Amino acid sequence: MLASQVLGLALCRYILRLPPVVDLNVDDVVRWIGPTLQAYLTE
Repeated sequence: MLASQVLGLALCRYILRLPPVVDLNVDDVVRWIGPTLQAYLTE
């Protein structure tokens, strides 16, 4: 699940170039997706 989440983010940001995702800076991406990835790793 972790890999699919990260690959989905990369697909939206770098391949499809979806404006809401492209416009996020690195800190916003971490705040947005970090808790989900952390949950995958710890729960």
